[in-house]
Amino acid sequence: MAAHMKEQVVKTKTRPDFSKKLISDIRWLLWAVTLGGLLLAAYCIHNGYVGSLPWLSAMVGLPWTAHGVVCSFYLNMAKSDHKEGGITFEAAKNADFDYNGGDAPAI
Repeated sequence: MAAHMKEQVVKTKTRPDFSKKLISDIRWLLWAVTLGGLLLAAYCIHNGYVGSLPWLSAMVGLPWTAHGVVCSFYLNMAKSDHKEGGITFEAAKNADFDYNGGDAPAI
């Protein structure tokens, strides 16, 4: 019965975790902002704008800084989940560290 339940859990979990999806979505937005900023800078230079462009560097730099903070906190969360006492570690420990759903051998 337990083996059947493990198999059922693996089959039903098809969507990525919320935090992983959030990181992935943020990356797509970052690239859109970065490419948009570069295109806007090229447009300004092409049309002879001779002023400074600090607003443009902030438009691109600040989201990348925010992304660094988000990834840092995600890494801290993953570390706490995967060490002894963490949610993921304890769930694996309760399953005797047995993973038969992939190519990885049981620990």
